Amino acid sequence: MKSYLYCAVLAVVLASCIDTESRLPEEEGANVLIEEQLLQNSQKMIEAAKTKSFAKISNLYDKEAMLMAEYNPLITTRDNIKVYYEEIFGREDVKTYTRALIDTLVFEDRVIEIGLFTKVLDSSDVYRGKYFNVWKRDSAQHLTLLAEAFGYLHQVEAPSPLVVHSVAKAEVEAITIPWELEAYNALNETNVIDRIPEKSANAYSVDAMYLPFADTIQSGRSVLVQHYQDYYRHPAKIDSIQVIPFAVDTVDNGYIRYAGFYVDWSVPGFSGSTAGTGISYWRREEDRSLRIHRQIGLHIHRE
Repeated sequence: MKSYLYCAVLAVVLASCIDTESRLPEEEGANVLIEEQLLQNSQKMIEAAKTKSFAKISNLYDKEAMLMAEYNPLITTRDNIKVYYEEIFGREDVKTYTRALIDTLVFEDRVIEIGLFTKVLDSSDVYRGKYFNVWKRDSAQHLTLLAEAFGYLHQVEAPSPLVVHSVAKAEVEAITIPWELEAYNALNETNVIDRIPEKSANAYSVDAMYLPFADTIQSGRSVLVQHYQDYYRHPAKIDSIQVIPFAVDTVDNGYIRYAGFYVDWSVPGFSGSTAGTGISYWRREEDRSLRIHRQIGLHIHRE
């Protein structure tokens, strides 16, 4: 099975013929305008949380937008996102809320936005986290939020206040994805089971950025090797893993994949399972291979 996967990936590399487009000088001005929009939209999100008003940000979301909020199952459609935020806003009295843009990737019709946030509540609870948004970009440079994902830089010991049960369960099904992406997906599932740090880190680009569960942002393949060395020190055995893609965007030089995952694991005398969601941007490298260039992973809380 492993030989088949490696051969499949090799075939992908040899057969691929998609050219990576270079950025034109005139695009730089458009990129500046896009970053200004992102900063303005971030400020709207801050004001919405402080004033407990989803109406202030409703028009940012696509009608079929996806929300991946840490500890919650996937939430789909603007109407359900409204239910989520109105309940969260009702629970939280925000004292201070800051958001900082740290990375922007601009494609022909998509924009990836990555940033950090700190939210302090009147209850003195402090949430420090990271976010990963995917925006639809039209010919007029207008941005509409297609997918919003956010998690925390730390373990939240009592996550129940962050979970919203009143949202309608998302009805999503696994989709067929491009065969080369499917081959890499299968190889990565094998890497997770093998738990070899170098193999796991090699799935990423040299200048990758990974936003893992309950941890800081990990940047660069060399940092990711150390990240996986630390992570794999835990004596867990991965019994099975399933990654379920439910949407994919083809961008200038790769793919953006939206997916759920389910993992069965065991340790001596105990076993369990973990489920979650995530977004990953797979960039085509100079050797025509695909590598994860940006990724966020989120867990679903079980009460």
